[in-house]
Amino acid sequence: MNAHRIAARLSTLPVLAFAAANVLFAACGSNGAGSPFPNGGDDASAGDDGGVFGDDGGFGGDGGDNSDAACAATSAKADKAVVDIIFVIDDSGSMTEEMIQIKANVNSFATKIGMSGLDYRVIFIVRRGTSGNTICVPPPLGGAACADNPPKFYHVNQDVQSNNSLSLILSTYDSANAALAWNKYLRQDSYKVFVEVTDDQATGTASAAFDTALLAKAPAGIFGTTTKRKYIFDTIAGWTPGTAYVTGPKCSTAVNNGSEYQKLSQLTGGIIDSVCKTDYSAVLDNLATGIATRLGCEFNMPKPDGGVGDPTKVVVQFTPGMGTPRPLTQVTDSSKCNQITDGWYYDDNVNPTKIILCPNNCMTVGSDPSGKIDVLLGCKAPPPH
Repeated sequence: MNAHRIAARLSTLPVLAFAAANVLFAACGSNGAGSPFPNGGDDASAGDDGGVFGDDGGFGGDGGDNSDAACAATSAKADKAVVDIIFVIDDSGSMTEEMIQIKANVNSFATKIGMSGLDYRVIFIVRRGTSGNTICVPPPLGGAACADNPPKFYHVNQDVQSNNSLSLILSTYDSANAALAWNKYLRQDSYKVFVEVTDDQATGTASAAFDTALLAKAPAGIFGTTTKRKYIFDTIAGWTPGTAYVTGPKCSTAVNNGSEYQKLSQLTGGIIDSVCKTDYSAVLDNLATGIATRLGCEFNMPKPDGGVGDPTKVVVQFTPGMGTPRPLTQVTDSSKCNQITDGWYYDDNVNPTKIILCPNNCMTVGSDPSGKIDVLLGCKAPPPH
């Protein structure tokens, strides 16, 4: 899927309205009130007691198998994806109006990310100040008097010029200058989302070289690997809306179309928008929607009592705000999502760390602000489709 289609699809998806607090991990076999299992919710081993899965009533359809009879009655809070968002903003002389627009709209952007339930953090790499081509991020995201606002916001006071964004991302990440090093603000388990804002082009460091160098940064895997990147690169650059990405002409007020940045967005499934727009409210809203819908339908794989859970004994269940609980359908991978209307899958079927709702299912769940997801642990589940 090309970046244009990705951008169009993400911009139409609703932001998930349910908060992380409404998503629970429930254990199989609890006999207490509110159990999702029939007849008080003992485990699903009874042969024909109206069990919720399988022909024999059991989760695996094995009827008399009592191996799950001791499902622990424990629960854990569901944690949504962790995301660190890094704005890299060209503060050269031609970027005055664009910087004003970023400052004016960044709080609504952060609010929308927060409403999705994502555990988010924002980092700015740009000159800090209140005069000239600088940015002072106001509360509630920023602190008073242009200060940081831990743990949600950090500002790296670094001059960013027309062509050096990619080089600066790499050099400041682990800079020997503690005031510039922003690796200390990142979380190992987070997705990293870069938001490049410029009217020019990257020189010195091309997109492919940047990707290679970024993936090599320590600690190992913090930005993912070539087969499984943990970063997304969104671009607000000199692209002309309605034209081809990368090869299309620059927009009217831009110096360059920013093709190197666009290539990174295509590589990572990021969004591309135009720096020439005079109102950035819709631009940042589109970015927030893309982040929330792409990452807001991912949940950390629960680990009972801090241990390693059995991925074949996990059932994901959705309870509508005005309805009864129903199990969702596990599929083997994202390619099966278009065949199942209520699907979910693991990020890794052998050693899963994430439970991911299929996009169409994400839309259904996200459109119900009173709905909730339960992850039922420890009882035999049907095999994935």
